[in-house]
Amino acid sequence: MAEGNAFETFAASDAAHYRTLARLWAASVTVVTVRPDDPARPDDGFTATAFLTVSIDPPIVLVSASNASSAASMMREAGAFAVNLLARDQRSLADAFAQPHEHRNFVWSDLPIVRDPAGVALLAGSLGAFSATVRSFVDAGDHTLVLGDVTALHLGHPGEALVYHDRAYGSVDPL
Repeated sequence: MAEGNAFETFAASDAAHYRTLARLWAASVTVVTVRPDDPARPDDGFTATAFLTVSIDPPIVLVSASNASSAASMMREAGAFAVNLLARDQRSLADAFAQPHEHRNFVWSDLPIVRDPAGVALLAGSLGAFSATVRSFVDAGDHTLVLGDVTALHLGHPGEALVYHDRAYGSVDPL
């Protein structure tokens, strides 16, 4: 690691250093919940830190879903989804929804939820959630970017956000 005002420079294709630099980006932790278009399929969801609000007018959000996990296919099978902003004390939810699909079915059994107008699960105790319908997909390397038209805003419990930085959970303290 460089010291002072110096930088070490690497090729953009250097995956190890790309991951190292990306880990230094602190991000809010969200759980994206989906309701598949097929009513016979159960609720599902995944943990995501690559989320952003794109536009206020019209209201649009973006989620980055990994193609290597079930996240991208889950989003392609969903017409509606919600981005739940996790509170500092919801680390266990972040961990549970980060598990592979076959290991996270247990998550829903005791999870307190509320349904949005489209039937998508909103996680109780979260800071809030954006409900959305899929607008479009953008293939972006090993991820799929999902743009969503926001259909409802849900303000939850006030509190501190759960953040992820350099392989660890934390929160933000005001300066």
